[in-house]
Amino acid sequence: MRISTSVSIKTLIALGVVGASGLAAAQSSSTQAAAAAAQPSNNPGLVAGLLTTTGAATASTIGSTVGAIAGAAAGAGGGAVVVSALPAGVTRLALPGQGGTGAAAAPGGKAWNAWFAVSRNTVSYDYAPLQSSGNVRVGLIGVDYTFNNNIVAGLAIAGDKTDINLNFIGGKLTGKGTTYSPYVGIPLNKNWSADVSVGWGKTTVDTEITGITSRMTDNRRTASLGMSYRRMAGNDNKWMLTGRGSYLAVRDKLGAYTMSNGTFVPDSSVSLSQLRFGGQAAYNLGVLVPYAGLNYIYDVSAPSQAGAANDRDAFQAVLGLKFSVPSGFYGGLQYSSELNRSQIKNNQIMLNMGARF
Repeated sequence: MRISTSVSIKTLIALGVVGASGLAAAQSSSTQAAAAAAQPSNNPGLVAGLLTTTGAATASTIGSTVGAIAGAAAGAGGGAVVVSALPAGVTRLALPGQGGTGAAAAPGGKAWNAWFAVSRNTVSYDYAPLQSSGNVRVGLIGVDYTFNNNIVAGLAIAGDKTDINLNFIGGKLTGKGTTYSPYVGIPLNKNWSADVSVGWGKTTVDTEITGITSRMTDNRRTASLGMSYRRMAGNDNKWMLTGRGSYLAVRDKLGAYTMSNGTFVPDSSVSLSQLRFGGQAAYNLGVLVPYAGLNYIYDVSAPSQAGAANDRDAFQAVLGLKFSVPSGFYGGLQYSSELNRSQIKNNQIMLNMGARF
């Protein structure tokens, strides 16, 4: 039986089209599976390293700030300005920094205090299958009142913006959110003070992976409880030594969402709790006060990413310069860096200013 040349060619073309369609379908299916696997909800370690750390840093910043304000209200240090070193940043992300940095009380007996801090954290997650890097920017503003018994009560509002390159898959993760945190500081004596703060907020998180987009809502809750100590030292009392210990907890709940390709992603949550201890030495040059500090961060509980190092602790080095003027205006500039987490990097620069009125 003879088969015409034209029929043979048509048959080959048809088979080629079917084969190409099958290959394209397989590639499309593979791409969609990769995009789904790379979603934040499916990678708790990635979320903890790039999102939850922002809440931890912010809670730590607010806590150390309140502790410093309450300590100044008690009269320790002859009314010298304190800008507590962190970290934060807030701050693993700290945003704004990790450890506990922020504004603090300024000299004088004025009851109202307003402060703000802006920070930028350069972060990276270096676990091989999920390498990611980028930055987190956080702006904090707070207002508080010191009562006649020296107890301090106030409210801080934080705005955060996240911009992360998902290098492992050529994608992007961005986020923008706000957190509200009422706080209270209680001076116990001229050297010791206690502080507590809680926070709740919402961040919109967007991802773009291999052309597939998604949007989810991150509902965040934070809490911090801390104790701060400070004393003057040296024959001329120009040295100020400070220490701080705190416990903080952060919970990020990512809501369910549907990716642009129709894939449904269920909700998930990531919780982190930490103990933080740190010390700082500052020298009073008059208007300017340089300082250095070291903080230790221990993760009491944290999500584990399968195969990753999942480091439980870190040291954080801090260098800064603060200032204050007799009018009650004060501020500072600080740089901090985590030193020993093998797969998480977090370096922060923070500027803060404030005034009593």
